[in-house]
Amino acid sequence: MTRMIIFGNRAHYSAIGGVENSIRSMLKVVSQRQAIMVCREPLNQESMDLTSLDLPEGIELITYKDEYERGLVRRLPFLRHGGEILPEIYRALHKRFPDATLIMRHHMHVLAAYRAGYRDIRYLVPSLTINQLRENLSGASIFEKINIMIHMWVDGWLQSKALAVAQLFVFSASMQDQVRHRLPGQAKGKSIYLVKPGIDDTRFMPASANEKTGIRDLLGLPLDKKLFLFVGRFVQAKGLDYLLGAFALQSTDCYLILLGEGESELSMRKRIDALGIRDRVVWVGTTSRVENYYRACDVFVMSSTYEPLGQTILEAAACGIGIAAFGAHSGVITATHELGLGDMVSYANKLDAESLAEAMSRAMDRSMRPQMALLGKSVSKSYSWETLLGHLIE
Repeated sequence: MTRMIIFGNRAHYSAIGGVENSIRSMLKVVSQRQAIMVCREPLNQESMDLTSLDLPEGIELITYKDEYERGLVRRLPFLRHGGEILPEIYRALHKRFPDATLIMRHHMHVLAAYRAGYRDIRYLVPSLTINQLRENLSGASIFEKINIMIHMWVDGWLQSKALAVAQLFVFSASMQDQVRHRLPGQAKGKSIYLVKPGIDDTRFMPASANEKTGIRDLLGLPLDKKLFLFVGRFVQAKGLDYLLGAFALQSTDCYLILLGEGESELSMRKRIDALGIRDRVVWVGTTSRVENYYRACDVFVMSSTYEPLGQTILEAAACGIGIAAFGAHSGVITATHELGLGDMVSYANKLDAESLAEAMSRAMDRSMRPQMALLGKSVSKSYSWETLLGHLIE
């Protein structure tokens, strides 16, 4: 009999995000067989992928109320075991399916499942919380810095505990090194397996010139302009100050399409006004059909200063558009150089707006080359969700 697979993640499975996208893609692979998804209930104002609200056939959904809303003091006694609610959920699952294979994408689920008695836990580490939060310290107020530091200490400690008790899988050698450095003493030297994510080639594919024009018309984007695209959370780690400064140096026939949401939106709008580029910036918000924007635009800009992999850069590459990103010599912590994208990426070798602006201009020139579509199709062939799931459950 096929073993039950249990997926665990903090955010609701239909939330818009890279981690949730990976889970939805793996759920599609295991459809027609038994699997369980454990995740929190949707939060108020949380952006959801409405096309994914119905789970694939054969998938059982278990949701819980997010304990983060209870405050740190009340949660503190239960944190080291994954919270108060989650261990009970996993205990009930352990009684039903003691031999299940668990694929976790959040450290609290790892700790809760371990507390409940599971030992076959595969933790596909999305990022190191402490490194991600460290990027948000720049530009924060004193009060914000204190909150971030507390969050870094608490979640950093909890994630280290999860790393120690689970089988570890990561998407990049950069992430492999970060996790190895973060392992607690008793777990030093344990194996950290490198795996590749997937790309849905039925969604992410190059567009012909006529298709690009048609998509732009459908989305209400400028038809005869050069379009740069940003996709992601509006947070400090995404290098948004560099992105806006670099775009301000582009010619006036260029537009910037911003797809996402986040706490930095207000400061971004103020910066955009100060730079005098408001008329050339298009705010999209969130969408579950992000592939339409990749296919409509000319260049994707990954301005991140911390990015364990960058699913968005793979999706952009699969759509055959130019890419601009900070290179390894700029001092950022990203995995861009590991992805094998070659001439599709134009790198900025200094961590400043001027260097990124130059990379964006080079990427725009490259985006016009006919071989970009062929390169995009080759990228899709190298990344498979079926292959990833096979590595996780073998």
